[in-house]
Amino acid sequence: MLSEYLDKVHLDDCITFMGKLPDKSVDLVLTDPPYELDWRQSLHFKNRKTMFHHREETVKWDKGVKELYGQIFPEFNRVVKDNGSVIMFTRSEYITYAVDAAKSNEFDNKATICWYKTNPMPQVRKRNYLSSIELILWVARYHESKCLYTLNFTSQRDMHNLIRLPICSGAERLDHPTQKPLVLMEKFVMKHSNIDDVILDPFAGSGTTGVASIKLGRKFLGCDADEKYVDMANGRLSSELEKQRLF
Repeated sequence: MLSEYLDKVHLDDCITFMGKLPDKSVDLVLTDPPYELDWRQSLHFKNRKTMFHHREETVKWDKGVKELYGQIFPEFNRVVKDNGSVIMFTRSEYITYAVDAAKSNEFDNKATICWYKTNPMPQVRKRNYLSSIELILWVARYHESKCLYTLNFTSQRDMHNLIRLPICSGAERLDHPTQKPLVLMEKFVMKHSNIDDVILDPFAGSGTTGVASIKLGRKFLGCDADEKYVDMANGRLSSELEKQRLF
C-alpha cells in the first residue's frame, strides 16, 4: 500500500523504489537527478563548496545521463496520474536527453525554466564565466483534446520562466553539494499540485522536496541511495512533521 511509504525518505535505488508504487499514484514528480561525476577535488568557502571535474569524466557520464533518463521516464509514465507533471532539474547540455525521454513516455514538453542564482560560486581561477543558471524542465501528460494538467497560475509577474533566487547559504545550508533552496521547491509544489496530492522525489538528497511538500499540506514519497543523505533528509522531514502537529 502507498501509505507505508509516505512522508519518509527510503534507502533504496530509484528504479527499485518506484517499482513498489502503484500505477497512477503520483500527482507530481519534483526531482534533481544526480550527474554522478567522479569529483576529484573541491574548494570550500564559508557555508558553500565548489567542485571541479575533468573532461574525461564529463564525457563518460554524458552517456550515463542519457541512459538514466531512459530508465526513469518509463517509471514516471507508469506512476504519474493523467493530470500529473514531472519537474526535473538538469544541466543545459543534457536537457535534450530529458525531453526525448519524456516524449517517448507520453509526456509533453511544457516549459524550460531557468533558475538564476544571484550568489553563484566565484570563479577562483578566472578561466570561465560564473555558473549562475540551472535549467529545470516541466513536462506534463499529453492530451489530444485539452489540457488536464495541474497548474495553479498565480500572477503574470510571478509566472515568468526565469526565477531569481540565491543558492543555499547560512543556517539553511547542509552538507549536500546540490541542496536546493526551500523557497524554490515550495514554488513548484504550490504551482503544480494541490492539497493532499502525492509528490515523488526519487533522488531525495537532503530532503528539500519532502519538507516543502509536508509544509504545504501535500503527501510525500522519496528515496535516495546514499544512507548519509537519507538520514539527513529524514531528520528534516521529522522536524517539519512535528511543526505541523503543533499548529
